[in-house]
Amino acid sequence: MSTEQTPTAPKYTPEQIRKATTREAVLKALLDQVEEAYETARTDVQAMLDEQQMTTGGTKFEATLPDGTKVGDVGLTGGEPAAKVTDEKAFAAWARERFPSEAVTRLVKTIQPAFRELLLDQMTAAGVAQVVDEETGEVLDVPGVEIKATRRRSHSMRFTRKSKARPMGGRDLVAAAWRDGKLAALVLPALAPAPPADESEAAA
Repeated sequence: MSTEQTPTAPKYTPEQIRKATTREAVLKALLDQVEEAYETARTDVQAMLDEQQMTTGGTKFEATLPDGTKVGDVGLTGGEPAAKVTDEKAFAAWARERFPSEAVTRLVKTIQPAFRELLLDQMTAAGVAQVVDEETGEVLDVPGVEIKATRRRSHSMRFTRKSKARPMGGRDLVAAAWRDGKLAALVLPALAPAPPADESEAAA
């Protein structure tokens, strides 16, 4: 009895494979261009928003198409200053000495978490590493604490949503403008179609 297996027909034709690999190659080339352009654009926008926030206080700005149609909002995120303990020993020693009633002994004598957060919240609100002694009214410098950004400043893009008054959302508006050829020269000039030849040059 023969043990040879009958060859099975290939699942995909050479033409199907060619089209699939071509599609991947084209998308990869486009993706590389888009990713590079996006990172550059995002860096530029962050620098502009940071400068604008410092000079005008603005933290939210509209994103529009070249014709002025709004497609979303760009808002600054992160970077909010807050009181942070940078020297745990110095802060704990100061707090135990100044507010002994708020100290609690576990393995070591430390400050109650709720009171710690209260002090940090007060310093965050004041914008300085100082608290006011409620009994004496004395302004106290707090060692081991700095006012620092809680996280790196960044920004987020929120596209407009589709609604009864707005039949197309921001993403759809961008897609439509791209299909109409209104955006390539602006955002991806390296991939923009060549401009039509001048009639006089064509005639020549």
